[in-house]
Amino acid sequence: MASVRAKEEQAEWIAHLLDDAVHLPHTRIRFGLDPIIGLVPIVGDVAATIAGSFVLVAARQLGVPTGLLLRMAYYQSVNGLLGSVPLFGDLFSFTYKSNAKNAALLVRRVKRGEAGVCPLEAPSLSLADLGLILLLTAPVWTAVALLSYWFWSRNLTLLSILF
Repeated sequence: MASVRAKEEQAEWIAHLLDDAVHLPHTRIRFGLDPIIGLVPIVGDVAATIAGSFVLVAARQLGVPTGLLLRMAYYQSVNGLLGSVPLFGDLFSFTYKSNAKNAALLVRRVKRGEAGVCPLEAPSLSLADLGLILLLTAPVWTAVALLSYWFWSRNLTLLSILF
């Protein structure tokens, strides 16, 4: 079993990588791989959405209540679906930072814990836990892929908009 802090760090690392790993020198501007890989038609937005799902997996493993997990899935859905829209979606992903929001919710919830006590070890995920995560995220992955494909099939990509 992994420690709770190790799971929190995994979620924070994923969020950092996707939302604020790159710092523009001499500015306060930070962004991550999410808007960058989102520039790749169809595959990029789906990959970023799937990567963000791992924060939800860590949350479920750490016992985040279903209501909070639904809120986290909502943030991820908004980022994935709006991120699929060429140009606007990339700018949206640049500022929305759903993965950082989800990691912050996770850490805040675990620190509060049951009766103020944080467990030392994270329990293993059950099949029911994995099923719940798939139930929440797989439709979003599919919708992101279909929406991205719709834009692609109509030649509405970032390149076609700019040039």
